[in-house]
This record gives sequence, C-alpha cells and structure tokens, in this order.
Amino acid sequence: MPRVLLLAAIVISVWYWWTVVRGMPADKRRPFLWRSAFWGIFGLSVILVATGRMHWLGAGLAALIPLAKGAIALSFRALPFLQILSRFKTSPSQFRTKSLLMEINFANRAMDGEVLDGEFAGKRLSELSDEQLRQLSESLRSTDRESFVLLQAYLMRNGQSGQTENFASNDMSELTIDEAYKILGLEPESPKADVLKAHKRLIQKLHPDRGGSDYLAAKINAAKDKLV
Repeated sequence: MPRVLLLAAIVISVWYWWTVVRGMPADKRRPFLWRSAFWGIFGLSVILVATGRMHWLGAGLAALIPLAKGAIALSFRALPFLQILSRFKTSPSQFRTKSLLMEINFANRAMDGEVLDGEFAGKRLSELSDEQLRQLSESLRSTDRESFVLLQAYLMRNGQSGQTENFASNDMSELTIDEAYKILGLEPESPKADVLKAHKRLIQKLHPDRGGSDYLAAKINAAKDKLV
C-alpha cells in the first residue's frame, strides 16, 4: 500500500510540474528546467542515502561509462563531418548596391533589406508601406538602376507587383572579394570547393525559373567567377 501511495504521489507531482512548465513563458522555461533537474537529482540522492541504496547510483554510473566512451568515440569520428556542416550553416546571402543592402535567409526563405540612401535611408523594406515602396521604386528607376532592379526582385519574391526589367551585365557594379563571399553566404578565405557548392545551391534556389531573377542569378555567377 505505501508503494502505491508513493507512486500516486509521484504521478501527481510530475503532472503538476508539467502543467507549470507548459504554462511558463518561453524565456523562463529553460532556467526552470535546469533548476528542476538539479533539485530532482539532489532529492533522489537524499532518498538513496536515507534508504541505504546509494550503491544503486554507483551501479547506474558504472553502467553509463561504456555508453559515454562510445559517445565520445562517435563524436570524434563525426567531427570532420560536423565541421563541414558548420561551414554550410550559411550566413544569409547579402546583395549590396549603392542604395540597398538586401539579405536572403534560406533557413526561412525570407528576403528583406535596408535602404542605404535617400528619403527612406535606415529603414527596412519590410517596414515600408506599399505607397512608400512605390515611391522608392520610382526614385531608384531614374537615379540607381542596379538598386532599382534589386528592389524589383525583392517585390516579386515577396508576392508584390514588381516590374520585370531587362538586365545587362554592364548595369552591375564591380564586385569586391568581400562582397562576393557575402553573396555566397561564406566566410572569407573559404576554400574553392565551398565556393562551388554554395554557388550551385544558390543558383538552384534563385534561378529565375524558381522565383529568383536574372539580376540575382547574375550576381551569384559574378561572385563565383570572382573567387575561383
């Protein structure tokens, strides 16, 4: 009977604890879970000492040693693979013109940018109203053709009424090496193999036939040509 009561008390306590955790704000949940784990281990240790069963804890730790050794060995084997993955965790691709700094985050497929020059300087494109975007587009059409074409790519990728413009390579500013790495979402001095893989991945995602644009594809190709 005492064991049944103890089991019932444990079940009720766990249910109550889980209810509290689910109702917590996300920013407070992790610290609470760490505190719960600490006090849970502490309480279990006290019970084992009080009941003379502390050797159970030692036996459990001894059983974990082979598993720990296996996990360590596996982590060393996986280290080169993890290093490769870390390189392709990929920073957002950045496209910079005189008037715009555009970023494409492939983790959530979001495209957004900052206005660098003119009436809306310092504002994010996502913060501008449709009317303000139209005004910016008209302004760039006559003053900064490359930024105008980049803005049309943003508008069309976000389901707005961008204008399709013929784009020639001589409309595109010369890339620096730093800009080329940022377009491909790579760290400076990344090896040639990484450049080629990043180019292939980006050109597949930003090809005009897949919701990209001739301008974005041209910039990606120019970035690859600059680095290889």
